Amino acid sequence: MSVSTQGLRVRSSSTALRSAVELLSSMRFSISLLTVICIASVIGTVLQQEEPYSNYVNQFGPFWAEVFSTLGLYAVYSAWWFLLILAFLVTSTSLCIARNTPKILADLKTFKEDIREQSLQAFGLRAQAELNERPQAAAERVRKTLTAAGWRVKVQQRPNGWMVAAKAGSINKLGYIAAHSAIVLICLGGLLDGNLGLRAQMWFGGKTPYTGGGLISEVKAQHRLSPSNPAFRGNLLVSEGQVAGTAILNQPKGVVLQDLPFSIELKKFVVEYYSTGMPKLFASDVVLRDNATGRTKTARVEVNHPVSFDGVEIYQSSFDDGGSSVQLQAMPMDGSGKPFVVDGTIGGSTQLTRAESGRPMTLEFSGLRVINVENFGDRSAGRGGADVRRVNLRQEIDQKLDAANRLTSEKTMRNVGPSVSYRLRDASGQAREFNNYMLPVDMGDGVPVFLLGVRDTPDA
Repeated sequence: MSVSTQGLRVRSSSTALRSAVELLSSMRFSISLLTVICIASVIGTVLQQEEPYSNYVNQFGPFWAEVFSTLGLYAVYSAWWFLLILAFLVTSTSLCIARNTPKILADLKTFKEDIREQSLQAFGLRAQAELNERPQAAAERVRKTLTAAGWRVKVQQRPNGWMVAAKAGSINKLGYIAAHSAIVLICLGGLLDGNLGLRAQMWFGGKTPYTGGGLISEVKAQHRLSPSNPAFRGNLLVSEGQVAGTAILNQPKGVVLQDLPFSIELKKFVVEYYSTGMPKLFASDVVLRDNATGRTKTARVEVNHPVSFDGVEIYQSSFDDGGSSVQLQAMPMDGSGKPFVVDGTIGGSTQLTRAESGRPMTLEFSGLRVINVENFGDRSAGRGGADVRRVNLRQEIDQKLDAANRLTSEKTMRNVGPSVSYRLRDASGQAREFNNYMLPVDMGDGVPVFLLGVRDTPDA
């Protein structure tokens, strides 16, 4: 059996249609698409996906960050060109299966015993011999020998002699169908997992990203997805003792809310640390409650140990402060006023007023980390901020792709104490994010210093 690499030829008066079908159904075209998919998957593995844009600017510099953003490399698996290639690959591979499957199934049933003697003599692998026995006895002996060896044998009597046809390994031909069907199945999974359903709802269902703030319950239906959405990947933020049932799906121009068919109540969050201060265990003790039936399930969600409920896989991806009370001391840097104290809760906000202009500002308490473990082994790499004008793209790529045995830098992990992060947002909605370490840190020169960070492009 030979599998054709040529495309499927259809009878049509349209030359463009005939050429398109022949190209899509050719094996060479499928292999080319599969190669492009593999290259794109490598990019998606090496380059961290779905990070804040400012992180990519710090890593690659403004120019390359914009180039990579235009190419959609920050969300490769949901980029329009990646989904388009997947769709073409599914179509091409399916046509290859449709073209070759009838031939394979026909080969499974036939022994090709009707082949002519002249055709046998034209075979490159052939042998000829004279047997000192009657033709019927010779045919029977050959049949028994081949049958004992595991061959399927068919004997046919002809006017001028006997034809013995045998074949083995026919079932191996089904491997072609199985392998290509597996490719189709994997690509269909990639389409479903690549936010194809979300994009379809945005294109045809009137769904749009949400760019504002406020309570989740106040977000309108045009920014929400149905609980029957077949596939999605989002983040769910739940504080201890609280209940949540809406996931947040990050998009390039905002967020989309995914209503879940169940609610999650976080009973307790557990964190365990090694002696060095590195986290050892993240675990969430949760109660899952089905919205339709009221069925409940108690489970523990750990890193690499997800919990499945109503067809949804729940993973422990990260953790953050869920509402601790903090007290900050504000110090006007221009000398226009005296220091004052601001009380707040992580996740909440409070209103401030500029002394010189009287304009209102919002102070948003975004995070509190009681333990921060930093690497002080390679001190030369930790000095100073990243100059985005002199980012070495080749060096960044080498660090991602370098062999493990060449990473010889010594790591010295140390807990530098708690840190608090907050945002100052003006009346126009523009925000500036701050991250302050609460204890002085010795950077290696013997003089402890307070570390304060600021950036104009917050995560949210």
